[in-house]
Amino acid sequence: MPRLDYVSQTATEVSVTYADMPPKTEVVFVNTTSAAKTPSQSPPLSGSGTANIPIPKLAPGQYYLLAQDQAGERLAQTVPFYIN
Repeated sequence: MPRLDYVSQTATEVSVTYADMPPKTEVVFVNTTSAAKTPSQSPPLSGSGTANIPIPKLAPGQYYLLAQDQAGERLAQTVPFYIN
Protein backbone atom coordinates (compact mmCIF):
# COMPACT_ATOMS: atom_id res chain seq x y z
CA MET A 1 0.00 0.00 0.00
CA PRO A 2 1.54 3.37 -1.00
CA ARG A 3 2.56 5.67 1.85
CA LEU A 4 3.56 9.36 1.94
CA ASP A 5 4.75 10.74 5.29
CA TYR A 6 5.51 14.34 6.26
CA VAL A 7 8.89 14.63 8.00
CA SER A 8 9.64 18.37 8.28
CA GLN A 9 9.63 21.61 6.35
CA THR A 10 11.58 24.81 5.79
CA ALA A 11 10.44 28.04 4.16
CA THR A 12 11.24 26.57 0.73
CA GLU A 13 10.57 22.81 0.86
CA VAL A 14 8.74 19.96 2.55
CA SER A 15 10.66 16.78 3.41
CA VAL A 16 8.81 13.49 3.04
CA THR A 17 9.41 9.77 3.10
CA TYR A 18 7.47 7.48 0.78
CA ALA A 19 7.03 3.79 0.16
CA ASP A 20 5.43 1.45 -2.38
CA MET A 21 4.79 4.20 -4.96
CA PRO A 22 4.09 3.06 -8.51
CA PRO A 23 6.26 4.56 -11.27
CA LYS A 24 5.61 8.21 -12.21
CA THR A 25 3.62 9.09 -9.08
CA GLU A 26 2.88 12.83 -9.07
CA VAL A 27 2.80 14.96 -5.90
CA VAL A 28 0.49 17.94 -5.53
CA PHE A 29 -0.17 20.46 -2.76
CA VAL A 30 -3.82 20.52 -1.66
CA ASN A 31 -5.32 23.46 0.24
CA THR A 32 -7.42 22.00 3.08
CA THR A 33 -9.95 24.87 2.93
CA SER A 34 -10.58 25.21 -0.80
CA ALA A 35 -9.37 21.75 -1.96
CA ALA A 36 -7.43 23.57 -4.70
CA LYS A 37 -4.58 21.48 -6.07
CA THR A 38 -1.21 22.96 -7.02
CA PRO A 39 1.31 20.71 -8.79
CA SER A 40 4.69 20.39 -7.14
CA GLN A 41 7.90 20.97 -9.04
CA SER A 42 9.43 17.73 -7.81
CA PRO A 43 10.27 14.82 -10.10
CA PRO A 44 7.76 11.95 -10.07
CA LEU A 45 8.16 9.47 -7.23
CA SER A 46 8.70 5.75 -7.66
CA GLY A 47 9.30 2.95 -5.18
CA SER A 48 10.47 3.97 -1.71
CA GLY A 49 12.74 6.73 -0.45
CA THR A 50 12.92 10.32 0.73
CA ALA A 51 12.27 13.56 -1.15
CA ASN A 52 12.43 17.30 -0.62
CA ILE A 53 9.41 18.83 -2.33
CA PRO A 54 9.89 22.51 -3.26
CA ILE A 55 7.08 24.76 -2.03
CA PRO A 56 5.56 26.72 -4.94
CA LYS A 57 4.03 30.17 -4.52
CA LEU A 58 0.96 29.45 -2.40
CA ALA A 59 -1.40 31.53 -0.32
CA PRO A 60 -0.75 31.13 3.41
CA GLY A 61 -2.80 28.35 4.96
CA GLN A 62 -3.06 24.68 5.74
CA TYR A 63 -2.06 22.16 3.08
CA TYR A 64 -1.23 18.51 2.65
CA LEU A 65 0.71 16.68 -0.02
CA LEU A 66 -1.20 14.23 -2.17
CA ALA A 67 0.42 11.43 -4.17
CA GLN A 68 -1.60 10.51 -7.23
CA ASP A 69 -1.15 8.28 -10.24
CA GLN A 70 -1.11 9.55 -13.82
CA ALA A 71 -4.91 9.22 -14.02
CA GLY A 72 -5.28 11.48 -10.96
CA GLU A 73 -6.29 8.70 -8.58
CA ARG A 74 -5.38 9.27 -4.92
CA LEU A 75 -2.64 6.96 -3.66
CA ALA A 76 -1.56 8.50 -0.33
CA GLN A 77 -1.35 11.81 1.48
CA THR A 78 0.55 13.48 4.31
CA VAL A 79 -0.83 14.96 7.48
CA PRO A 80 -1.83 18.63 7.14
CA PHE A 81 0.84 21.30 7.64
CA TYR A 82 0.95 25.10 7.49
CA ILE A 83 2.55 27.39 4.93
CA ASN A 84 3.02 31.02 5.92
